[in-house]
Amino acid sequence: TPDQRLRVFVSSTLQEVAAERQAARQAIEHLRLAPVMFELGARPHPPKDLYRAYLDQSHVFVGIYWQKYGWVAPDMTVSGLEDEYNLAGDKPKLIYIKTPAPDREPRLKGLLDRIKNDEVSYKYFSTVDELRDSIENDLAMMLSESFEIAQPDRSSSTLVMPRLSPVRRHNLPQPP
Repeated sequence: TPDQRLRVFVSSTLQEVAAERQAARQAIEHLRLAPVMFELGARPHPPKDLYRAYLDQSHVFVGIYWQKYGWVAPDMTVSGLEDEYNLAGDKPKLIYIKTPAPDREPRLKGLLDRIKNDEVSYKYFSTVDELRDSIENDLAMMLSESFEIAQPDRSSSTLVMPRLSPVRRHNLPQPP
Protein backbone atom coordinates (compact mmCIF):
# COMPACT_ATOMS: atom_id res chain seq x y z
CA THR A 1 0.00 0.00 0.00
CA PRO A 2 1.28 3.51 -0.70
CA ASP A 3 0.45 4.78 2.81
CA GLN A 4 2.47 4.04 5.93
CA ARG A 5 -0.21 2.15 7.84
CA LEU A 6 0.61 -1.13 9.50
CA ARG A 7 -0.41 -3.97 7.15
CA VAL A 8 -2.09 -7.09 8.54
CA PHE A 9 -2.05 -10.20 6.35
CA VAL A 10 -5.06 -12.48 6.83
CA SER A 11 -4.56 -16.17 6.04
CA SER A 12 -7.38 -18.73 5.84
CA THR A 13 -9.31 -20.82 3.40
CA LEU A 14 -11.46 -18.44 1.36
CA GLN A 15 -14.93 -19.99 1.18
CA GLU A 16 -14.97 -22.02 4.39
CA VAL A 17 -14.53 -19.00 6.65
CA ALA A 18 -15.78 -16.19 4.40
CA ALA A 19 -17.82 -14.55 7.19
CA GLU A 20 -14.84 -14.76 9.53
CA ARG A 21 -12.58 -13.14 6.92
CA GLN A 22 -15.05 -10.26 6.67
CA ALA A 23 -15.04 -9.92 10.47
CA ALA A 24 -11.22 -9.85 10.46
CA ARG A 25 -11.25 -7.14 7.82
CA GLN A 26 -13.72 -5.07 9.87
CA ALA A 27 -11.60 -5.40 13.02
CA ILE A 28 -8.41 -4.40 11.20
CA GLU A 29 -10.04 -1.43 9.48
CA HIS A 30 -11.69 -0.30 12.74
CA LEU A 31 -8.16 0.15 14.13
CA ARG A 32 -7.27 2.14 10.96
CA LEU A 33 -4.79 -0.55 9.90
CA ALA A 34 -4.57 -1.95 6.38
CA PRO A 35 -5.94 -5.46 5.82
CA VAL A 36 -3.98 -7.50 3.28
CA MET A 37 -6.27 -10.16 1.89
CA PHE A 38 -5.99 -12.30 -1.23
CA GLU A 39 -9.47 -11.39 -2.48
CA LEU A 40 -8.78 -7.64 -2.32
CA GLY A 41 -6.14 -7.62 -5.03
CA ALA A 42 -5.98 -7.97 -8.76
CA ARG A 43 -4.76 -11.30 -10.05
CA PRO A 44 -2.31 -10.79 -12.93
CA HIS A 45 0.02 -13.32 -11.24
CA PRO A 46 -0.39 -16.93 -10.07
CA PRO A 47 -1.91 -17.22 -6.56
CA LYS A 48 1.36 -18.37 -4.96
CA ASP A 49 3.25 -15.35 -6.31
CA LEU A 50 0.48 -13.01 -5.17
CA TYR A 51 0.24 -14.19 -1.56
CA ARG A 52 4.01 -14.31 -1.26
CA ALA A 53 4.24 -10.68 -2.43
CA TYR A 54 1.45 -9.71 -0.03
CA LEU A 55 3.24 -11.41 2.86
CA ASP A 56 6.49 -9.62 2.05
CA GLN A 57 4.66 -6.28 2.29
CA SER A 58 2.88 -7.12 5.57
CA HIS A 59 3.88 -6.50 9.16
CA VAL A 60 1.54 -8.81 11.10
CA PHE A 61 0.17 -12.28 10.26
CA VAL A 62 -3.36 -13.30 11.27
CA GLY A 63 -4.31 -16.95 10.69
CA ILE A 64 -7.92 -18.14 10.87
CA TYR A 65 -8.38 -21.91 10.77
CA TRP A 66 -11.37 -24.25 11.01
CA GLN A 67 -11.69 -27.63 9.26
CA LYS A 68 -10.08 -27.45 5.80
CA TYR A 69 -6.34 -27.71 5.14
CA GLY A 70 -6.61 -26.14 1.71
CA TRP A 71 -5.51 -27.07 -1.77
CA VAL A 72 -2.01 -28.38 -2.46
CA ALA A 73 -0.79 -27.20 -5.87
CA PRO A 74 0.92 -29.78 -8.12
CA ASP A 75 4.33 -28.13 -7.64
CA MET A 76 3.99 -27.90 -3.83
CA THR A 77 4.11 -30.31 -0.89
CA VAL A 78 1.98 -28.13 1.42
CA SER A 79 -1.21 -26.13 0.94
CA GLY A 80 -1.15 -22.39 0.34
CA LEU A 81 -2.48 -22.05 3.90
CA GLU A 82 0.55 -23.79 5.41
CA ASP A 83 2.90 -22.07 2.97
CA GLU A 84 1.59 -18.68 4.11
CA TYR A 85 2.22 -19.60 7.76
CA ASN A 86 5.73 -20.82 6.94
CA LEU A 87 6.55 -17.69 4.90
CA ALA A 88 5.36 -15.39 7.70
CA GLY A 89 8.65 -16.23 9.42
CA ASP A 90 9.29 -14.05 12.45
CA LYS A 91 6.43 -11.62 11.84
CA PRO A 92 4.15 -11.25 14.85
CA LYS A 93 1.44 -13.90 14.50
CA LEU A 94 -2.09 -14.01 15.87
CA ILE A 95 -3.79 -17.37 15.30
CA TYR A 96 -7.53 -18.05 15.69
CA ILE A 97 -8.95 -21.58 15.64
CA LYS A 98 -12.68 -22.06 15.14
CA THR A 99 -14.48 -24.67 17.25
CA PRO A 100 -16.22 -27.00 17.21
CA ALA A 101 -14.53 -28.68 14.26
CA PRO A 102 -15.75 -32.28 14.08
CA ASP A 103 -14.45 -32.76 10.51
CA ARG A 104 -11.04 -31.12 10.79
CA GLU A 105 -8.74 -32.56 8.15
CA PRO A 106 -5.67 -34.49 9.41
CA ARG A 107 -3.13 -32.21 7.69
CA LEU A 108 -4.73 -29.15 9.30
CA LYS A 109 -4.60 -30.94 12.69
CA GLY A 110 -0.89 -31.44 12.10
CA LEU A 111 -0.37 -27.77 11.19
CA LEU A 112 -2.31 -26.64 14.27
CA ASP A 113 -0.23 -28.95 16.51
CA ARG A 114 2.92 -27.37 15.06
CA ILE A 115 1.52 -23.86 15.59
CA LYS A 116 0.73 -24.66 19.23
CA ASN A 117 4.37 -25.70 19.74
CA ASP A 118 5.65 -22.49 18.13
CA GLU A 119 5.82 -19.41 20.30
CA VAL A 120 2.83 -17.62 18.79
CA SER A 121 -0.41 -16.30 20.19
CA TYR A 122 -3.37 -18.56 19.43
CA LYS A 123 -6.90 -18.83 20.76
CA TYR A 124 -10.15 -20.56 20.06
CA PHE A 125 -13.40 -18.91 18.97
CA SER A 126 -16.92 -20.03 18.07
CA THR A 127 -18.73 -17.02 16.60
CA VAL A 128 -17.96 -14.29 14.08
CA ASP A 129 -18.56 -11.59 16.71
CA GLU A 130 -16.17 -13.29 19.14
CA LEU A 131 -13.51 -13.45 16.43
CA ARG A 132 -13.96 -9.79 15.43
CA ASP A 133 -13.60 -8.65 19.07
CA SER A 134 -10.59 -10.90 19.65
CA ILE A 135 -8.72 -9.70 16.57
CA GLU A 136 -9.38 -6.06 17.37
CA ASN A 137 -8.37 -6.43 21.03
CA ASP A 138 -5.33 -8.57 20.27
CA LEU A 139 -4.01 -6.21 17.58
CA ALA A 140 -4.49 -3.23 19.91
CA MET A 141 -2.69 -5.11 22.72
CA MET A 142 0.14 -6.14 20.41
CA LEU A 143 0.63 -2.55 19.27
CA SER A 144 0.47 -1.27 22.85
CA GLU A 145 3.07 -3.80 23.97
CA SER A 146 5.48 -2.51 21.34
CA PHE A 147 5.96 0.61 23.43
CA GLU A 148 7.37 0.86 26.92
CA ILE A 149 6.61 3.68 29.33
CA ALA A 150 9.83 5.20 30.62
CA GLN A 151 9.93 5.50 34.41
CA PRO A 152 10.49 8.92 35.98
CA ASP A 153 13.96 9.56 37.42
CA ARG A 154 13.40 9.32 41.21
CA SER A 155 17.08 9.90 42.08
CA SER A 156 16.81 13.67 41.67
CA SER A 157 14.39 16.23 42.99
CA THR A 158 13.57 17.32 39.46
CA LEU A 159 10.31 16.00 38.10
CA VAL A 160 10.90 14.11 34.90
CA MET A 161 7.77 13.53 32.86
CA PRO A 162 7.26 9.95 31.73
CA ARG A 163 7.25 9.58 27.99
CA LEU A 164 6.60 6.81 25.54
CA SER A 165 9.70 5.42 23.96
CA PRO A 166 9.46 2.90 21.15
CA VAL A 167 10.95 -0.51 21.80
CA ARG A 168 11.57 -2.50 18.65
CA ARG A 169 10.40 -6.03 19.44
CA HIS A 170 9.16 -6.89 15.96
CA ASN A 171 9.56 -5.67 12.42
CA LEU A 172 6.74 -3.17 12.91
CA PRO A 173 7.18 0.30 11.40
CA GLN A 174 9.00 2.79 13.58
CA PRO A 175 6.99 5.87 14.63
CA PRO A 176 8.01 9.15 13.00
